[in-house]
Amino acid sequence: MEQKKTIPWYVIISGAFLILALFGLSYFLIKKWEGSSEFHIDTSIDTETETDDRVTLIPSDLFREDDDGITTILVFGNDTFGDSTDGPSIVKLLQENSTATIYDCTFPGSTMCTATSGGPGESGHPIDWFCLYWLWECAKNGSLNDQKQVIGSLEGVDKALYREHLATLESIDLNTVDFMLICYDAHDYLLGHPYIKQGDEFNPMCVNGVLYGMYEKVTGNYPGMQIAVVSPAYCYAVDKTGKKRGGNFVKIDGQTLTDMILFMKVKTGEYGLSYVDDYFGVKINEETADLYLTNDNVVPNLEGKKLIAAHVLNKVIRRVEVK
Repeated sequence: MEQKKTIPWYVIISGAFLILALFGLSYFLIKKWEGSSEFHIDTSIDTETETDDRVTLIPSDLFREDDDGITTILVFGNDTFGDSTDGPSIVKLLQENSTATIYDCTFPGSTMCTATSGGPGESGHPIDWFCLYWLWECAKNGSLNDQKQVIGSLEGVDKALYREHLATLESIDLNTVDFMLICYDAHDYLLGHPYIKQGDEFNPMCVNGVLYGMYEKVTGNYPGMQIAVVSPAYCYAVDKTGKKRGGNFVKIDGQTLTDMILFMKVKTGEYGLSYVDDYFGVKINEETADLYLTNDNVVPNLEGKKLIAAHVLNKVIRRVEVK
């Protein structure tokens, strides 16, 4: 009778130790990948297939001769990127999930366009000092005193946050900034700010005026700084019957949100600016908006913020940050 072969005891023990070691290594790698942040962003999140991103940013070490080896990103924006009432802001999520130095110069309650055609000092509309056009104009000229002086008169904004972010902007050596992200949400659309003013197309009251102004004032004065414009994400608006509908259906002063977004895509291309599509590129849409938007119908909740942060990380940050 043939004797059955048995596996030596030392082989069994060695195999058991090997399996335990593999489990331990896997656990270590997973925890390391997750990092220490409570709000790790999964950049593998699926996005819409019809996304219209057009990102041509080049890592700064390949773009500028005076590169300092540090990826520096300046973020301008308003409520969607700066709000922190429901968990961390989107800018905070970007900071926690990137090796880049990211400056938060968002001002919730402001808009990209100005509300009036005159300068803020003449218009009696002090919040205009915090619109993108005037923020950059004053920062470029080395003085934010006008913004500081009017904070006390502003209503409905977090004044402490405004002072903090003004101090951040004031502290930055703009010559060292590699990338600017322009991240304004649908409030310009909801307030009726036009995407273009016929006969006055470079007026900062309209989207075209601001985009052209940034192209001219940034690239002309800081040739080492590259710009990406992040589109508004989906929002609700109220139609003439008082019904809440998607911004793609409701015309405000003759334009829908989709009209504004398509215009932004075309004009950023004309001005050589990168374009990040948060409207089609993030799964906040007519079918899912109730899951991701807060009660103001524009600002996303924490899960919505994670979707937008993941998209920006994938399309911009991972492309340019120092590895």
